Amino acid sequence: MKPMIREASWADIALIRQLATDTWWHTYESFISKEQLDFMFDKMYSEDGLKEQLENGHVFLIATINGEAMGFASYLMADERRVKIPKLYVLPTAQGKGIGAALIDDIGKRAMQAGRNVLQLNVNRENKAQHFYAKLGFEIAAVVDIPYDKFILNDFVLEKVLS
Repeated sequence: MKPMIREASWADIALIRQLATDTWWHTYESFISKEQLDFMFDKMYSEDGLKEQLENGHVFLIATINGEAMGFASYLMADERRVKIPKLYVLPTAQGKGIGAALIDDIGKRAMQAGRNVLQLNVNRENKAQHFYAKLGFEIAAVVDIPYDKFILNDFVLEKVLS
């Protein structure tokens, strides 16, 4: 069944937090320390953190199947060509069902409507999700080490040109 994608509102902050809770540690615990995971989660997914992101132009999308939330993504206009995708998370039990691809496709359509033709995201170099992104047409644009408080994020910057 194809997921329905809807734009989140301020009223969805608790739902986004719950989806993040249900996906975060499963996604990263095998290659990022608990200390770093806890720090980053608290910074990005606290109620204040999510409100700040919404206030700063992040648009959150929620994917549902039969009315049940299965995942979420966020995007923002990065520049005149690019749309940045800071977040894309699908419940572990719902992965492999086309939900992540549907979120990317929806963001791609929104990007094209806004006159942008490149999707960009970062993925940890140890994250197996990089293979998912490659299947969707993303390519490595850069290898970066980003200081994040007392931690370093070891990422690939991936880009997909839309046509």
